[in-house]
Amino acid sequence: LPPSLNLPAHLSAQKYFFVCTLTVLAWDTLVLTPRSYKLGRTKTWPALKALYYFLQVWVLADFIVTGVMFFSTSVLQATDCHRFWPYEPICTAILLFAASSIHVIRISAIHSHQPRIRSLLLILLFVQAVVTAICCGFYRHVPLEDGQGCIAGPLNNQSWVGIYWLAPTLLYATTFALAVQRSLQTLEAKPLTPWRLMLRDSLNLYGSILLVNLVNVLFYFIMTPTGANDPIKTIVSSMAGVLTATMSMRIVLGVRGPLENGGSFSASGTGAGSS
Repeated sequence: LPPSLNLPAHLSAQKYFFVCTLTVLAWDTLVLTPRSYKLGRTKTWPALKALYYFLQVWVLADFIVTGVMFFSTSVLQATDCHRFWPYEPICTAILLFAASSIHVIRISAIHSHQPRIRSLLLILLFVQAVVTAICCGFYRHVPLEDGQGCIAGPLNNQSWVGIYWLAPTLLYATTFALAVQRSLQTLEAKPLTPWRLMLRDSLNLYGSILLVNLVNVLFYFIMTPTGANDPIKTIVSSMAGVLTATMSMRIVLGVRGPLENGGSFSASGTGAGSS
């Protein structure tokens, strides 16, 4: 068999998983298009709206281009992949920063812009930006055979490069905890079942983002590659990036009322971000 068909088990699994990732991306793009059009008709351009449209374009630019290079059977490792590898970690770092900015703005808003909470989130966002920027220099193209595609992975499969994903995961864990805390505070005024509370305040979105990033971090630090050409550490990265972007976009759509200053927080109504 040619190298393009004679794939190691983990590489084959990663290609199948990347297909699933692109399917999720295509579905979310299709489903969110009508709501994107509705949002675009509003006259003002607050930060959340700008970040929403940036993510809508950037996630496509990131993963469609990466997918083309990953599934290409004509790319050469020594030339094409050697030039292409910085694209994936740099684009994903920018994507994660934009998504995290949505979390910082929104969580600060629902906590009435308390200086203590806002400062904590801004510090975590700054740490994320610095860590991901530094870690971009410690990725390289995985040394596959010609015809098996291009994909970036940690230099020499070093697990510590996983802090690239650990930094945003810590921020998402913090924003999830703060979102849950704020939601529970409203139960005294209006009791709700856990399910309705989750949908009303988009807690399912915050939780999904945290979960997929946590799984990705565990793959980086726990999974043991079988060799230098084994990309198992990054097998969940594409799905983590896509879901982080699309779920963060849904958080924006779930805000009731104007988006200025991160939007308002109401203890009534049904969350729009759960669809």
